[in-house]
Amino acid sequence: MTQERHSLTDAQWERIILRLPPCKGRPGGAQRTFFNALLWMARTGAAWRDLPERLGKWNVVYQRYAYWCDKGHFERLFQGVQQPELKEVMVDSTCCRAHQASAGARKTHGPQAIGITRGGRNTKIHTVCDALGNPLRFVLTPGQQHDSKAVPELLDGLAAKALVADKAYDSDKIVQSAQAQGMQVIIPCKVNRKKQRALDRSRYKARHLVENLFQRMKVFRRVATRFDKLDVRFLGFVHIAGIMKWLH
Repeated sequence: MTQERHSLTDAQWERIILRLPPCKGRPGGAQRTFFNALLWMARTGAAWRDLPERLGKWNVVYQRYAYWCDKGHFERLFQGVQQPELKEVMVDSTCCRAHQASAGARKTHGPQAIGITRGGRNTKIHTVCDALGNPLRFVLTPGQQHDSKAVPELLDGLAAKALVADKAYDSDKIVQSAQAQGMQVIIPCKVNRKKQRALDRSRYKARHLVENLFQRMKVFRRVATRFDKLDVRFLGFVHIAGIMKWLH
């Protein structure tokens, strides 16, 4: 039972096998075991050294995971499985507590997206999802940074018909940028806005889908809590959670 919960089904494997990067000398079975090892890590939130032997040597799996992160393989696989419905898109963010193991990244790696808020040290995951609640892009920022800062990167070049978001995203810059891309803006106005926009409340109700997305992604404990020192490593697990949402 445990093995099934942390493993790809045959149908899911068939959907991604042709999109995996080429690996010389590694048959498909080894690639599948490697991906199942990452699912086990993502689901359990365990330390790398606790990886079951049936899934491979922990240091070999980690080194290969780090290599895939650095080369952007997880992001490309995440983009490759997408079949978005762009009638409307929704943006939102969620905070993930940064575990003490995530501290101490070397200065040579540059600043990492870990900030200090009232809740302690955390990282904020920003996402844009399609009309069915499937993720399209992810951006990491420190926990104290305002939600609106990541919106330009999330929406850049996205051919959607409407943008749905909560009141925190009601700024002239976001509204004008979305309208310039041909999107209808479905965002409640702040009370201090001089010229109030009309709100399509029936379409605004769909915003719960992006909140549901975060709820499903945080089933993966390495997404709910950040154990990784580097953004690129943490983002790798975020992309794996996003891939599994598309494969569900």
